[in-house]
Amino acid sequence: MKVRAILLAIAAASAGAACSTSDESRPVCSRHDASILMLEAQSVPSATFLPCIAELPIGWDFGGSQVRDGGTTLWLDHDRAGFHAVEVVLAPRCDVAAAVEVPPAPDEVGMRTYQQPETLDPFVSTRSLQFPGGCIEYRYRFSEGSASALVIEADRALSSVPRTTVVTQVRRDFDLSLCGAGATKCAG
Repeated sequence: MKVRAILLAIAAASAGAACSTSDESRPVCSRHDASILMLEAQSVPSATFLPCIAELPIGWDFGGSQVRDGGTTLWLDHDRAGFHAVEVVLAPRCDVAAAVEVPPAPDEVGMRTYQQPETLDPFVSTRSLQFPGGCIEYRYRFSEGSASALVIEADRALSSVPRTTVVTQVRRDFDLSLCGAGATKCAG
């Protein structure tokens, strides 16, 4: 019953957004009430962090997202690095067996961070962020000939938000409870 109520609340929020300039399909870090963040939270209820967009440098654009039970994928396009230049995957776990642990960036504190470089041209690499209840992977797949230094811009564009922030926002705005980490236990 609660899932249906949350979906109705998301539909109502999205319908209102269709008449304005805000884009509810973008998981913007500063918009904890964005319906896409609510859906991300429910796609991996155990995850304690959710991927989001901090800022988009010139040349980068939000390409889209896919939310399903068990995970969320969103991607960024770039005018030189190509379509789906970066895919961001939220999952319950990720395989870091072939990766090297690296120090976390300032916005990754509390996470174990791994890097798995593959090639420089075209630039292909995976950055994995492990945390209680889940993992976020940044999969860089740049077009041939694009500068590998664009990874610095991509990293600046991406961040995460604590799931508890979204749980609190849903409770405050809709008087509903998301199940999972930082909230009530999910049924089933």
